[in-house]
Amino acid sequence: MADTLDKFAAVPTSQKIALLIFIMVGIGAAWYFLMYEESLGKISKENARVPVLAKELSAERDVADHLEEHRAEIQELKRLRDEMRSRLPDNAEIAELLQQIHSQAKIVGLEISRFERGEMLREALYARIPVKMILTGTFSQIASFYFNLGQLQRIVNVQDIELTTIRRGSDVAEERLVANCVATTYQYIPGAELAAPASAGGKK
Repeated sequence: MADTLDKFAAVPTSQKIALLIFIMVGIGAAWYFLMYEESLGKISKENARVPVLAKELSAERDVADHLEEHRAEIQELKRLRDEMRSRLPDNAEIAELLQQIHSQAKIVGLEISRFERGEMLREALYARIPVKMILTGTFSQIASFYFNLGQLQRIVNVQDIELTTIRRGSDVAEERLVANCVATTYQYIPGAELAAPASAGGKK
């Protein structure tokens, strides 16, 4: 150890300085490649994320700025959904609705010779339920019946109306009509039922 120190002491000062500079350069190069360059890579990677983060922040700010509008839209959609459900009965209410249609015909004094529920026809969001009817009465009675159906909360459309005149003798006052028609009501189909296979043919 003493020999080594003696030898180092004997080295000229200029060489000692050169050796020191060489060692410092080596340490600096090692630091550059091991630390500085790695840090630059991380900085470059994070800088590349800045535009993406800025876009996400802008989108979030836009959502925040329009939050009340979105809430209002959601409430409006809920209101429309509830309104649709109020006008389209579910399965449990169909029998009651059909009874209301039958009662309306009786109330205005019509004779009912046919009141037959047809096959349910499925659509995308609802199902159509036709009811074939043959009614006999005066024009005023039939018109009142159709008007009263239009006043029901539930949707009822009357289609395929065929009127035939029945006249008793020559008295126009005794003229009666036979109305052959189809009254169609609509049933709300919950989301779970919408997933039913189309091959079911719309039968229930």
